[in-house]
Amino acid sequence: MRMTSRELMDRLGVPNELTPYETYPFTIYDAARGLTCSAEVRMGMDKDEIECEIQLVHDTPPVGKPSMELVIWFQIKHSGTTEWETKDARLKNAPIDRTLYNWEEKCCNFFGAVVRFLKMDQIPDMDDLIDDEFHSRERFGGGGAGGGKSPKIKPGQLLGMKKGGF
Repeated sequence: MRMTSRELMDRLGVPNELTPYETYPFTIYDAARGLTCSAEVRMGMDKDEIECEIQLVHDTPPVGKPSMELVIWFQIKHSGTTEWETKDARLKNAPIDRTLYNWEEKCCNFFGAVVRFLKMDQIPDMDDLIDDEFHSRERFGGGGAGGGKSPKIKPGQLLGMKKGGF
């Protein structure tokens, strides 16, 4: 991803550039659902590595689920003057599919989308947001219907004319 540190922080929803060892947290508690959502951006000691993480913590976990769910974790490393590269990522506690087109930027976009909800004191539906940010159809992706040759239309057909007269 070609962007400055400031642009990266903007994308992640952090209002300032982080200094070494600095952390920027976002946390919302929904008492009605007994659910806490926390998102955090952490800068490494040399200001060349960033970790981002989103967790859900249930007061009373749903049956079969742990009390703490890791929604996303990813690590971004600086590799040049304006070059940041996502090195590792986990989505719903499983390694992210690296064959997914543009997965590095999708991690940042997803994180930023969650932070926007948290800034409005809302906990988003994570599954819907994952579908929107990671699995929605790409603008340039294949697999769509259509294409092929244009139909041949005779001028008379457009005007509702019958063969041989007006």
